[in-house]
Amino acid sequence: MMVKVGAYHSSNPSDPDVYHDRDECPTGQQIPARNRLSGTGGNRKCKWCADKG
Repeated sequence: MMVKVGAYHSSNPSDPDVYHDRDECPTGQQIPARNRLSGTGGNRKCKWCADKG
């Protein structure tokens, strides 16, 4: 079951400028905890999360 979570994004400048809000997002899961920042960071939602609603 997919769970919607609080928006988060990566602080790593080499990562895409998107945010995630699903716990099962494959791209979001690859962000190490040390690089995870809360909120959207002014970015658009990643395509995977957007497609899931």
